[in-house]
Amino acid sequence: MANTRYVTANRLTEESKAIQAKGRNLVLILGLPVAVAAFFIHPLVGLVALAGVAALYGSIGGSAVIEAGARGEDAALDWLSKLPDSFAIFNQVDLPSEQSRTGMVEADLVVTGPEAVFVIEVKHNNGAIDCDESRSQWTVSKTGRRGNRYGKEMRNPIRQVKKQVWLLSEYLKSRKAKRWIQPIVLFTHPDVSLGRSSDLSVPVLTGPEVVEYIRNFKPERPRPVKENTVQAIATLKG
Repeated sequence: MANTRYVTANRLTEESKAIQAKGRNLVLILGLPVAVAAFFIHPLVGLVALAGVAALYGSIGGSAVIEAGARGEDAALDWLSKLPDSFAIFNQVDLPSEQSRTGMVEADLVVTGPEAVFVIEVKHNNGAIDCDESRSQWTVSKTGRRGNRYGKEMRNPIRQVKKQVWLLSEYLKSRKAKRWIQPIVLFTHPDVSLGRSSDLSVPVLTGPEVVEYIRNFKPERPRPVKENTVQAIATLKG
C-alpha cells in the first residue's frame, strides 16, 4: 500500500460542513423566534411552526459542488492508496504562485514515486466529456431525467494541471530537489465517458486506469526521486 502519512483531512469536506452549519444556524436564528411567537397565537400553530423549522433545519446541506469535489478527491485517494509502498501521496498541496491573489495555487494530489513525481488534477464530473486540449472549455453532455440531452461547460483541466506542474517545478528547483514531474487529469465519477483524442499531451484517465498508468510510467529522463524531493513537497503541507 502507498504511503499516506501526508494525507490530511479533506478541506472541501470541512468547507461544505461550514456552509451547512452557517445555513442551519441562520434557520435557528430566524425560525425559532417565529415558532415561539406562534405558540402565543395558538399551541397548534406553534407546533406546526416548530415542525417547519425542524424540517427546514434538517434539509439544509452543504454546497453540492464542493461536496462533489470532495467525493472525487476521496475516490482518487482510494485508488491511489493501492500503489506500492515506494509511492507517497500528498493531497491538497498549496503551490507558491506570485500571480495568484492568495499567493497559492492548490494541486489536488501529488504522488512521488521511485523515478517521477505526479501532479493530478481531479474531476468528479459525470456524462460524456469531449477532451479537446485546444479548447479553453470542454463540453459535458448529459441526459436529463426525462431523456432530454443537454450540455454544460467545464474549464480545460489540462491547462490547470500544466500550470500546477510548472509551479511545482519552479518550487523544487529553488529547493535543489527538482525531478521529472508528470501531469495527469483524473476523472473519478463512475458514470463518466471520455472522448479522448490520440494527440493529448497530458493523459486523461479514469479511476480504474490511474494506478496501472503510474506503476508503469517511465520518464524520458529517469532519475531517482530522493528524500529531499519528498520532504520539499511535505513542507508545502505545513
